[in-house]
Amino acid sequence: MPSLFNWSKKSKEKEAEAEAEKAKAGRAATPPPTYEDAQTAPPAFDDAPPSFDSIHGSSRRPYTDQDVANLANAFSSLRLATQRDPDVAQCLAHLKLLYAIQTLKEEIGYTDGLWDLWDTRAGPLPDAEDAGASSAEGKQAESKARDLLGRIREKRWAVFLARAADRYETWWKALSHDRLCEKDMDQDYEKYLSFPAGVEDFPWTADHLPPLDVLMVWHAHMLNPRAFLEDSMRWGRRRFWTTGMPWEQVNGLIDGQFDYNGTEAAKANWEATTGRAWNNVDESAVKFMSCPACKQMVEVPWTTCGLPELFKGDKKPGLIGKGYGDGDFTQLCTAGCNTTITQRLLSVAKMVQDTEDYLEKGYVVPGAVLDPKSGMPVAGKTLREVQFPNRLLGFGIADKLRKLLRPGQTVSPSMDNVRYLVEEALVDNDVFSRIQGQQVAPYSQKDMTNGRVLTRIEKFQSRKMMARYWENHSIFALDLVGATMRQGVFVDKMYKIDWLHDPNPRGTMDRLIQKYERFMAIMTDHPMTLCVPTLDVDLAWHTHQLAPKAYYRFCVSNTPNKGGLKEARFIDHNDKIDEDRLASSFETTSKMYLDRFSEVYSECVCGYCEVVRSQHEMNSSSVFGRTKGQKAIETFESTAKPTDPSVAVHVSTHNAVRSDETPRHKAMRRQQRNMYRMRLDAAYDRASRRAAKKGKKLPSREEYYAHWGSRYHMYGPCMYPVYLTAGIYQAGDPGIMHAGYPGWAACAQGLCGTNDISAGGCGGPGGCTNLDVSLSVSFFSFFRYWLSLIGLCGPGMALAYAGGGCGGGGGGGGCGGGGGS
Repeated sequence: MPSLFNWSKKSKEKEAEAEAEKAKAGRAATPPPTYEDAQTAPPAFDDAPPSFDSIHGSSRRPYTDQDVANLANAFSSLRLATQRDPDVAQCLAHLKLLYAIQTLKEEIGYTDGLWDLWDTRAGPLPDAEDAGASSAEGKQAESKARDLLGRIREKRWAVFLARAADRYETWWKALSHDRLCEKDMDQDYEKYLSFPAGVEDFPWTADHLPPLDVLMVWHAHMLNPRAFLEDSMRWGRRRFWTTGMPWEQVNGLIDGQFDYNGTEAAKANWEATTGRAWNNVDESAVKFMSCPACKQMVEVPWTTCGLPELFKGDKKPGLIGKGYGDGDFTQLCTAGCNTTITQRLLSVAKMVQDTEDYLEKGYVVPGAVLDPKSGMPVAGKTLREVQFPNRLLGFGIADKLRKLLRPGQTVSPSMDNVRYLVEEALVDNDVFSRIQGQQVAPYSQKDMTNGRVLTRIEKFQSRKMMARYWENHSIFALDLVGATMRQGVFVDKMYKIDWLHDPNPRGTMDRLIQKYERFMAIMTDHPMTLCVPTLDVDLAWHTHQLAPKAYYRFCVSNTPNKGGLKEARFIDHNDKIDEDRLASSFETTSKMYLDRFSEVYSECVCGYCEVVRSQHEMNSSSVFGRTKGQKAIETFESTAKPTDPSVAVHVSTHNAVRSDETPRHKAMRRQQRNMYRMRLDAAYDRASRRAAKKGKKLPSREEYYAHWGSRYHMYGPCMYPVYLTAGIYQAGDPGIMHAGYPGWAACAQGLCGTNDISAGGCGGPGGCTNLDVSLSVSFFSFFRYWLSLIGLCGPGMALAYAGGGCGGGGGGGGCGGGGGS
């Protein structure tokens, strides 16, 4: 298949490379990668911190000096560049950065006593030689102690991430000098319409790179492409956007043991620019901040969960805490106003500040920058609709919004109060007229409506604007603490798979890039379908997003006139997807890949992936015998080797979350989840019987994962990370997605609409009704399955998120029919 990527070369040497690439593109597609040889045994569970000589907790053998030297030599020969589509060198450099991040994480988590979080709080682990250790009671006590120990280590990392995101915000502000104003969107071509096509690089050198914790947050920020573009535009960071991740400089600072070694000049520049220490843990245990009510500076602790190592009392603070980096930030203003400062109050204060900045300086508010359908800058009539949130805040609710911040409040306002103000403004004719800058048309007896009508884009933009504040009080479009935590799931899996120490890592990267090209071809042809990547595809996709300009150029060049849509789109990378929807959409993506390329998508033999292939095989039929897809599955299964699920290269689930549902949703989902489990169970039994006929034994569908030395059970790989401890993280649980009115973080009445704006990419259709749509459509998927069991629907059924009827995607009509995707 010809490559989708194409970049210009100027020198003769680069022209020669281009010819070689062209010849390579014309060859027959090589088979997708096999990764079995890269797997390692599951980690041993030990209560003691792992040796730092063995890569800070890895289950692999310790690297020898020769290993380190070989790796250093290999990376020194990489030819790295910015502003280009992913290549082998960039993917290898990206892996190296991920290893450095995982090394940092394990160093922090295993640093006993950091912020007075001591391992001894978990109590002594039972001695394996004690008689009671082998009893049921002894095992239960050991499991409980290990779980608590894991939570303590996770808490250290959670506080570290909260501090890292705060440091990143300081750095971002220090380098931002030219904010985007509303008038710029009409008048300044370079600051708005042509912003993504920037031509000037940021002058990166090793001496200007930030510390690793800040680099890690920046990495997570860029992996939310539309949010990063919006933030870059709002804060005037065009060169920052244009250049992307400076791979050559980053690669040079990470040694063969994956330690990040900043230069002395970099440390001096960082401290001069930000006024903060180079090392995160060297900063103060308290934070100075402005009280949202009285504007006076107050001192608040980062965490209140610490205890002295030898503490003997009974009253312990727990691991949720009330510090700035804790899960339940609650502090009194000590400057005199006695306002109770909370995370939710800070979100309201952020909106008040953004509103005042708009009224006084013309700065654009979050969520009022990009077209929601294309994810791109727009002009003409659509621009005014995109800018609607500016007017809603500035001319609709500004006065009442300011009154929410009163000194001395003991009950802090939240975004729930703001939602009420928005609902109130949208039903008031005078306020609505002020927002739109024209008098509302009189009530019409003919069509029973008046002029107080919002366009589809205005509704979507308002919902997006509100989403910028729910559980997010930072200056960015999303909570970067949660985003970095979710990315950590992917980082951990890349580290365990360990492609860097493959016998042929370049060949592995070359093959996964080719598989990524195929994935993008499917996604651009099906813009309204949620396409879910495997881990290998996701590595290439992430690498592409770390070159924002190149990724943007690729998207807008390859999406027009695809899948029935004429417009170009900037494909987003959804940060949160409900775990059930992710699982079902992965089945759809796997089937599309198999049908298009006659090769299996997930090269993994865990129980879940075997079930998915079993479904594909059952749903494929041909009057001429075995289909190409069935033959591809048989070929794979005849050569595949067993792998441990925790290091298997299957579905990428770092964005899997669990929906925090309203009672109505829970009632719907309970039955659907049971039916989904029954479907998996039936498919697993079928696959087991088929494997037994071939003399094989199917891997267990039950999977166990290790985290900080504890074992966690997961029913399947698409589940959200159960080890994420509820309540301990700043600004909410990173593994939860709120859904459904009138619950927390729901839309204001009057802003909900149809779910027909394509968000592009992994996340599929946008809008606030994603969960409702997936629920209702998912019901038909399950219904078709049961129809198939009693013989009323043929094998052509679609099993996931399709249109009406038994036919599958897009409402293909009729049993067994229809062009599903």
